[in-house]
Amino acid sequence: MSLMSRKQSANESGLRDQAIGMARQAIPAAKNAGAIAAQQAVPLARNAGTSMKAGADGAAAWATPYANAARTWAAPQLEQAATAVSEKLAPMISEALIAAAQKIDVEQPKRRRLSKPVVLVGSLVLTAAGAAAAMQLMNRNGNGNGYSAAMPASDTTEGYEPANGDIPDPDSDGYPPIT
Repeated sequence: MSLMSRKQSANESGLRDQAIGMARQAIPAAKNAGAIAAQQAVPLARNAGTSMKAGADGAAAWATPYANAARTWAAPQLEQAATAVSEKLAPMISEALIAAAQKIDVEQPKRRRLSKPVVLVGSLVLTAAGAAAAMQLMNRNGNGNGYSAAMPASDTTEGYEPANGDIPDPDSDGYPPIT
C-alpha cells in the first residue's frame, strides 16, 4: 500500500479488528492480575518489616565485636597521640611563638636610674635647706621660740570693742564674726 492512498486493504482492517479485540480481553486480565498481586503483596509487606528487623539485629550482633575491637585499639592510640602532642609538639609551638614575639617586640629604652649615694646626698641637702629655712623664719618672727611677736601672749580679747554694737560669739573665743 502506498502512503498516499487512503484505502485500506481487507487484510489490514482484519489485523486492526483483531488487535482491538485482544486489547478488550487484556483489560480484565490485567485487572485480575493487579488484584492478585495486591493480595500477595500485603502479607509480604507485613513480613518485610519483621524480616528487616531480624536482619538489622543480626547485622548489629555481627558488627558489635568488630566495633569494640576497633575502639579498644583506637583508645590507646589517641592517648599516645595526645601525650606526644603535649610533650613534643606543644613545647615546640610555644618556643616558636615566643621567638616570634621577641622578634616583633619593640625594645623599650632603658631608664636611667640614680645611684644610692646620689639619692642620699640629695635628700641630705634638701633636709638641710628645709632646716635652714625654718630657722630663718623663726629668727625673723622673734625670740627664736617659733611664736610671732604680732601674736598676743594670751587668748583674751582685752581692748577689743565691737563695732556697731556687735557682741562677739562666746564660741568664737572672743574674736569678731566674719562677715
